[in-house]
Amino acid sequence: MRIDVLPIGLYQENSIIVHDHDHVLLIDPGRYPDIIAAKISPKEAVDAVILTHGHDDHTGAVDDLAERYECPVYIHPADDAMLRIRGSAADGGSVKTVYAETEPLRDGEMTIGTFPVIVYHTPGHSPGSVCIRYRSALFTGDTLFAQSIGRMDLFGGDEDEMRESLLRLWDLDDALNVYPGHGPATTIGHEKQFNYYFRRAKAGQSL
Repeated sequence: MRIDVLPIGLYQENSIIVHDHDHVLLIDPGRYPDIIAAKISPKEAVDAVILTHGHDDHTGAVDDLAERYECPVYIHPADDAMLRIRGSAADGGSVKTVYAETEPLRDGEMTIGTFPVIVYHTPGHSPGSVCIRYRSALFTGDTLFAQSIGRMDLFGGDEDEMRESLLRLWDLDDALNVYPGHGPATTIGHEKQFNYYFRRAKAGQSL
């Protein structure tokens, strides 16, 4: 397995490419589809685009890449409506409508293309936020960052839901590698030691 993390766009959103045995998953392709496509070999098959949530900075290249690779797009149903909004309601900024048809991400084990993944529904940043586990990697979108967490003051954010979502992640293996939607990679174990918000969630305190 190889993971490419491309911090691109105004908010340096991490567009992530997971390569394994000549198959690819695209996670949160936020902008600049040509930059993302340049990291994919012609011999590789793109199995799917997966969205950890529906905010515009994570979805801007979806239509181009879904059409280019003729692959499905997956998102949790609670955030699917965000893809269809044009305006400022979804994330406090400019929103680009996504036209691609989507498939639902459901909590639990799924097989997406050739990738057996585990989906964790982790609302708090948005109603349909999810984290995706594949092998030793956990892609956390805007739920968990290195020594921080996602905002809860945007449309659909909720502190109580975020606390419960962080508790789900707390129970995962310390050695699990975490690839957030913004910022550097980390591990669950590191966040248990050094993430102020993660530790407050475990203690049942306000975030």
